[in-house]
Amino acid sequence: MSSNLGRLATGPFRAFFKIFRRGARVGVKNGGRNGASAAGAAAKSGAGALAKVAAADILDNEYREEPPSGIEAAMFKQLPRPRLTEKAASDLTLEQADNYAEQSKRFYNFNFTLFPRGDFFYEEIEEHYLASALGYDADSIDKRFIDVSTLFRRTLNDNTRALMLGWAPVIGLAVFAAASYWAPRFQAPGLENQFAQSGALYGAAAAIAMFLAFLVYSWPYKVVQQRNLLNLDNYVTSKFARINNNFQVAKRRALNVERDKRMAERDALRDEAGSWTLAYHWFATRLFLCETMLRNKFYQMRRNTTLYWVSGLFFSILGLAGVGAWLAVSGATTPALTAYSVSAFAYVVATWAIMARATGMMFSVLESNEWSRFYVIDLDKTIRDHVGEDKLQIVTFRDRNRFE
Repeated sequence: MSSNLGRLATGPFRAFFKIFRRGARVGVKNGGRNGASAAGAAAKSGAGALAKVAAADILDNEYREEPPSGIEAAMFKQLPRPRLTEKAASDLTLEQADNYAEQSKRFYNFNFTLFPRGDFFYEEIEEHYLASALGYDADSIDKRFIDVSTLFRRTLNDNTRALMLGWAPVIGLAVFAAASYWAPRFQAPGLENQFAQSGALYGAAAAIAMFLAFLVYSWPYKVVQQRNLLNLDNYVTSKFARINNNFQVAKRRALNVERDKRMAERDALRDEAGSWTLAYHWFATRLFLCETMLRNKFYQMRRNTTLYWVSGLFFSILGLAGVGAWLAVSGATTPALTAYSVSAFAYVVATWAIMARATGMMFSVLESNEWSRFYVIDLDKTIRDHVGEDKLQIVTFRDRNRFE
């Protein structure tokens, strides 16, 4: 009985450490495993993570053509625009339609687990399902899209983490610590009482720290993040447009496949019509799955940015409180401690109000209204017209034979 109660009481803590222990194992790059085996290894659990592929492995040619440059790229990670590998509609052939029809079976016959493991975050469960449906473990054409979107998500999160858990807290701590060290020797001319002296010193420290934090946010961080997101936006816009164009071509050929066929070619007609029909269904489905994968990545970015903001705010307050405690132990007067507290509070409020704009700044760059999204391709109308036209031809042919 006591053993069961002990396991129940410690259950949340064991689950917490299990999650992060699992994350640490997944994050280690194993040279003997590639992305396909990493996704496949987690298939039975209904969760898992994609292999952590280095940026140079995904964007090797792009890095050679467009290497990161500038001081901002030295402070934060910058990615080039990924090269598009999606085939153009002009290259779409019946053989390729057969291939796409075969790929669609992987999705339609995907027996995903209804009972995923509980020691994963839900976005990992969804991510694995989407990767499997898009053929990540079969090295499909969408494998690169998944790798690229994952790389950009990790890079954008890394930059935000560096800003909010590194630059912003360190700047505030360093400036206020320097001001506190200089305080016994500071003398501002024209200010006689100690509160005014301390207020001038710590007020200047708060202003300098706010300026430096705003400078890092608005120049290297914002510039690099916007470049990364513009490159991602261009890649997604081009890929979705090509999928949409392929959908339109496959749809037209599926609707008109019988026009150049005769009764003697009925077997070829059946196969060709089936391939083009499955192909345009699969193009629409791919568009939906790719959109959902992006939604998954953007959710993780927004969630992690919020966590970084809360953690950075906490560390800033903790560090500044430590400096204040050191001042108190060192014998600082009450007016000096009051001036320090007010200035540090002003710095924290102003700086972290600026940092809270990071998510809005990032997502404002993406022009998702210009993407050829799933909801605008009218798949429902296409299916309705396709089936309706076929049934109309059947009835017309039947009635013509009846009267003859």
